[in-house]
Amino acid sequence: GPDGIPSSILKENTAHFIQPLTHILNLSLSQGIVPNEMNMAEIKPLFKSGNKHLVNNYRPILLLPAFSKIFEFITKHNLL
Repeated sequence: GPDGIPSSILKENTAHFIQPLTHILNLSLSQGIVPNEMNMAEIKPLFKSGNKHLVNNYRPILLLPAFSKIFEFITKHNLL
């Protein structure tokens, strides 16, 4: 994603990130503010099939920051 942090680093070091992430997420939810860095994303074209020179043969994919994905996962599971 745009933050350049591979998700494998977060997965392998979850114990080091869990307390600060939980604190930031709780502040974000209680204050209704999402850090600007969490709102950034990159749009990349992904080739489907056919002629590579035709725009219609691509679909957009959105690359999110690694921490944003974690926040979304935690929030989703807390809401369900």
